[in-house]
Amino acid sequence: MRNSVEEMLCNIADRLGPIQSGSEWYLFGSVEKNAPISFDIDVLILCQNDEQADSLRRAIDPDQLPLPLDLSLMTFTEAAQVDAIRSQNARLIHPRRSKPSA
Repeated sequence: MRNSVEEMLCNIADRLGPIQSGSEWYLFGSVEKNAPISFDIDVLILCQNDEQADSLRRAIDPDQLPLPLDLSLMTFTEAAQVDAIRSQNARLIHPRRSKPSA
């Protein structure tokens, strides 16, 4: 399930265009761990500022996903203060890392 959810989230981010520019999207929790049973999708989005976080909250339609969305939005500064990425064992999914050329 992890791969399909990651693909859906990246497609959502891509469709948001400039609204999501400069943000980073992380997946964590049971879906990230590829647990046999998941009840929700845990996503952490790091934003440039509060205005971007508010815009993303309004723009993301959780009904596009197969499970309820547990969405956490923080500025980069807030996330650094609480060490959010490490403490949640979150993995960056967007922007996607480029594949090395052959």
